[in-house]
Amino acid sequence: MAEGFTDVWRTVRLYVPVAPLFLVQDWVNEAWKTLARTRPWSFLRGELALTINAARTVASVTVTRGSATVTSVGLFVASDNGRTFRISTYPHYTIVAFVDVNTITLDRVYGEDDGTASAEIYDGYAIMPADFGSFRIIVDPYIRRRLAFWITEDQLNLLDPIRQTGDSGPRVLVASSPSPHPLTLGRIRYEYWPRPTANRSYPALYNKQADSWVNGELFSGVLADGKDALVKGALAQAARWPGSGDVQNPYFNLALSDRLETEFQWRTQQLGLRDDEHYGDDLQRVHWERWPLADLAYGDQSLRSTDATVADLY
Repeated sequence: MAEGFTDVWRTVRLYVPVAPLFLVQDWVNEAWKTLARTRPWSFLRGELALTINAARTVASVTVTRGSATVTSVGLFVASDNGRTFRISTYPHYTIVAFVDVNTITLDRVYGEDDGTASAEIYDGYAIMPADFGSFRIIVDPYIRRRLAFWITEDQLNLLDPIRQTGDSGPRVLVASSPSPHPLTLGRIRYEYWPRPTANRSYPALYNKQADSWVNGELFSGVLADGKDALVKGALAQAARWPGSGDVQNPYFNLALSDRLETEFQWRTQQLGLRDDEHYGDDLQRVHWERWPLADLAYGDQSLRSTDATVADLY
């Protein structure tokens, strides 16, 4: 039978009955997050789809230098909210509010000249889930190859500083600044390159960040019957707690804490070895340095490692 968060903190509290309930639960969650950071666990493996909607041109919009408000004559739609806005080729803005069909609000004031012109609205960024940690792989089903996500913004700035290049779908996702949109504020955000123009969907696998457990939640994977690791990790913290106020902690013992910390690390390592039998992710690493920046634009190294055709690379 799978064990869960409640089983662990109740076990820990048997050793330290004077500790407040919420403190005991915090010890368990701290041990859990420490364990989660040690490797890409199979039970922290997530799936998502990066969905891109086709770009569209708005025939006439009016912008004012120093203002974040953009107006049109009934040309905006609700789905424009959160997308990328630009006039000409640069700069790019994020639409943070759809006010009505006549008005949208940008994430910062417009810095170019006043005027009326046509504008392009497109999906320039992928906003990651709240539990996103890092990518494992992104698959491009249209040309049967991987999408690069290991290129830095500085590297892309050398290749296309004003993001002039556009295509039906991107070949690269580049880690960018956090999302400025109120609904996803601060979330991890990746920029698509080249600028996508068509409907697309890219399945991806990613490593989740460890979130705090709550009562009733059960462990999965090798952790389902491996609660002893978390118990040791939480007890190591309990042995460092002298108590509070008039309440002394009889379990307080720094030497014991060091010993429990060593046991916690050993049990974590053993769980990792078992996890390798389920999903041997740490047994093989992709050497991204073998995928140079130039390969994104005109190299054939990707071709030799996939079943894409020559035409797919251009």
